[in-house]
Amino acid sequence: MKDGKKIIYTALAVCLVLCGCKNKDDVNSLFKEVVVNRNMALTDAPHSPACTIDIQVKYLDEKSKRAKRINNTIEQRIFNLQQLSMQQAVDAFVKQYADSYRENMMPLYRDDQHDTERQGWYEYQYKLGTTVTPGLNDAIVYRVELMTYEGGAHPNHQTMVMNFDADSGQLLKLNDIFVTGYEQPLCDMLLSELMRKTNSKNMDELHDKGYLMTMDLYVPDNYILGTKDVTFHYNPYEIAPYATGDTELTISYGQLKAIMKKQSKDS
Repeated sequence: MKDGKKIIYTALAVCLVLCGCKNKDDVNSLFKEVVVNRNMALTDAPHSPACTIDIQVKYLDEKSKRAKRINNTIEQRIFNLQQLSMQQAVDAFVKQYADSYRENMMPLYRDDQHDTERQGWYEYQYKLGTTVTPGLNDAIVYRVELMTYEGGAHPNHQTMVMNFDADSGQLLKLNDIFVTGYEQPLCDMLLSELMRKTNSKNMDELHDKGYLMTMDLYVPDNYILGTKDVTFHYNPYEIAPYATGDTELTISYGQLKAIMKKQSKDS
């Protein structure tokens, strides 16, 4: 009988540990999605150019102050809208984008509609997706990937990251993570990591590879507050040309320990 109780207690303990880990790690279970897929022709004519909009936005699915704070921040950062439900914000943005497309492109297309070589100029695309992952001290790391094409030589890509305090829902800023005067030490670390990543020995070699041609390295507001390290994200054109793509520089919490207000449990 004692052995039977011991087995039951052990099973319960294992179950509680597994459930606890799942609830802590599976932050996605707290979020729902608004998904919109639209294709809007510029004119009623056959084979008309069109504007394609694909949006997938995660939002916190609970009635609380932190949920309202997080969702409002997401709406403002992505759509420049506030105090709406996420569905209302997405619908309002889609209408605004489509109306702007037709208003701005219709007069130009009337002059070009018989020129097949220019047809692609009027094929617009807007694709936005979001992901949520756990971060340092249970922070919520919210990542936005945006691709737009509005004519031109190539589409534009942009990544935006927001890190939220899990309890309050406040957006975590660099000053919340690092001590006063962190900028220069962190810049030195980032430059060292950039040189290592690009296999460059000095600034001349970095310049030869297209980096920092017209600017100095800086600490970006785009950062991923991971569980073991911080990844700083630079979009195309920010520190290198478009062809180079995105640049991500990762620094461990062990390296950052001296300039952090809060330190990782894993450092």
